[in-house]
Amino acid sequence: MVRIIFINFTNYDNISLTTFKGEISSQEIQSLELNILKAFKTFAQENNITYYLCGGTLLGAIRHKGFIPWDDDIDICIPRNSYNKLLKLVKENRYIGNTTYKFCLPLDDNYIYPYIKIVDTNTIVYEKDIKKEYCLGVWIDIFPLDEFPKTNPEIKKIVKKHSIYKFFNKIYVSGNLSTTLKKVIAFFAKIFYSITCFNKDNKYWINKILSLVKNYNSNYVGNLVWPNQYREIFDKSVYSSTLEYQFEDDLFPIPSGYDEYLTYMYGNYMELPKPEDRVFHDFEAYILNED
Repeated sequence: MVRIIFINFTNYDNISLTTFKGEISSQEIQSLELNILKAFKTFAQENNITYYLCGGTLLGAIRHKGFIPWDDDIDICIPRNSYNKLLKLVKENRYIGNTTYKFCLPLDDNYIYPYIKIVDTNTIVYEKDIKKEYCLGVWIDIFPLDEFPKTNPEIKKIVKKHSIYKFFNKIYVSGNLSTTLKKVIAFFAKIFYSITCFNKDNKYWINKILSLVKNYNSNYVGNLVWPNQYREIFDKSVYSSTLEYQFEDDLFPIPSGYDEYLTYMYGNYMELPKPEDRVFHDFEAYILNED
């Protein structure tokens, strides 16, 4: 369930149930995100940035011609060369034109992800598992497409390292773990991994994740900075060309190998999952009063 409430926002710590003034549907969250995506489409065209819909957004385009009805996020991916170009373009000017849409970059203060998000700064999203100081506005995710190593043992090694780094980063930013539980995790972490690992901040772990990005000179590409285990590693031929495909009321680029991509990710992707298998995100979103 997603709630969007109009509030006069000054401090994340002041958010409480007593500030709620109303509730709207996930479809309105989708509308906010779609507007961000449309703004990015224009930005990408103006700056010759290659990108594709990916993940559940690509699935939604093919199966629903828009959002998956029970989904409320947008994912896109960008080949590493274009991704690096984007990082340089937005390093100084973080906003898309005169909009409230801001690029958040890895290693920004109070930003906890190793990939780019575009955030609507006129909103705030409270996620129950994240400390309030790390809250962002309604966003879309931008993942780089990176090369993976050539062999399965090398890929397994990369994925294992990423899982460790992501785990400790999540522990650091979690707002839903008791002090006692964190101490227990720290105890076992010292035994099985490193004496000092639990004392590192999230920027340390983000840097560790980013250090995995290299030129592996292989035919495999995927989401290396935030992988879903082995489900997001594909032959480069999947991205050999681009198709324009309907997503809601506009057209956006998708990889020509979308069928191979979606089959590997979801199996029989045109079949709707059972109601109990439909995953909803659990957060509360607020629109900020301008005054």
